[in-house]
Amino acid sequence: MSVLARLAKRSIENPSTPISDASLTEWLSGGKRYAGVSIGEKDVYGIPAYYRGVVLVAGTLASMPVKVYVRGTRERVRSKTVLDSPNPRQTPTAYKLTMFANACTWGQAFALKRRNTAGVVIETWPIHPSRVQVATVTPNDLAPDGKVFRYTDPDGRQHVLTSWEIFHLPYLSLDGVCGLSPLQIFRRALSTGVATENAAAATFENGNRLTGVLSTQDELDEPTANRWRARWKELYAGPDKAGSVAIIDNGGSFTPISIPPQDAQLLESRKWTVSEIARMVGVPPHLLGDTEKSTSWGTGIESQFIGWVQTGLGLWIKLAEELWTADLLPGGWDSGSWFAEMDLNGLLRGDSSERSAYYHQQITDGQMTRNEGRAKENMEPVAGGDEFLLPAGVLPVSLAEQRSKVDSLGALVRAGFDPAAAAEALGLNPIAHTGLVPITVTVDPSQLQGSN
Repeated sequence: MSVLARLAKRSIENPSTPISDASLTEWLSGGKRYAGVSIGEKDVYGIPAYYRGVVLVAGTLASMPVKVYVRGTRERVRSKTVLDSPNPRQTPTAYKLTMFANACTWGQAFALKRRNTAGVVIETWPIHPSRVQVATVTPNDLAPDGKVFRYTDPDGRQHVLTSWEIFHLPYLSLDGVCGLSPLQIFRRALSTGVATENAAAATFENGNRLTGVLSTQDELDEPTANRWRARWKELYAGPDKAGSVAIIDNGGSFTPISIPPQDAQLLESRKWTVSEIARMVGVPPHLLGDTEKSTSWGTGIESQFIGWVQTGLGLWIKLAEELWTADLLPGGWDSGSWFAEMDLNGLLRGDSSERSAYYHQQITDGQMTRNEGRAKENMEPVAGGDEFLLPAGVLPVSLAEQRSKVDSLGALVRAGFDPAAAAEALGLNPIAHTGLVPITVTVDPSQLQGSN
């Protein structure tokens, strides 16, 4: 029986068949052992750099608010959707974290959809990718996208479902059906990382590096050698003996040593693992603690982070927005009247001085209201703050044209033309004069308070 057939017979998340089951490990490793180890999902998550990289990608994406708008406008949809409340077990952030973590590791994420009587998706439940197999069929009324999913439920029962019941988020795909699994395509590099961590652990477990070594020219019989070996481990093995000096009897001599070449290679290989995983997951090395070749202060790191959000996460964001719109919102991609969008403002904004300058320019230029700026900083709105301001000396086109006509009318009247005729010629409505002497109107400044 094939590995996939065995996986299909049993639920991987069933307590009797844990995720580290040998059949799953065999499938992930392609039946091969690289660097002397076979790897599974939990093994690679045991590599600190890999765990941190996946958490950074999935966590950053999960932390972005998702907003729903009316298609063709920037009008927010105020009614709740499945994106606001995915299921009774998870908050929106927890749901997105699970989905994006699965997609980062397995190349795709799956969720079961629950619909109401009108066919609208009201709940979506994540499924571990090991429990779903994707196949293609000729597109038909039941499977218009030509995809079917063999899903193994927690009780071990198999179900053949379509995209009506399954939400599928693939990442990089060569056939437009399944996403490439990093656990498979990077299994050689990941095996090296697991082997490196195992070697580092064994180094500390079986005997730590010493500052010097005592040797003897005497010939040792087996009992004496065994006694030395046992005494050596007793006194110097383990991480708490780091930096100790070995003392051995029978005329031993001490030789100071620096870090052995094999230990140096171990440290270098661990650095290499961090850099390799940073490339693999798509995270800037400095976010995994590797700042050796990059600046770690000032605008350098900030610019790198913003660049990573814009380019490294840009594809994830676009894929998620389109699939949420097509599969989870009413009407879908073609006939739906809503669309989903992730809000990147919180991640892309600079420091406080840069934000202050940006808001000042946007508000004084009339591009943003004061309350819109306050909302971006999580501040309460103020009275009158929803009114747009215009910069001094700048008027809307309609008011500017009106002012030009009034100025022209004044020039014509001063030149001796009849005011009514001049107003008519300029397209202005004439104003009847009362015949009263001109007066000056003054306003108490206290009456203007609160007018804004």
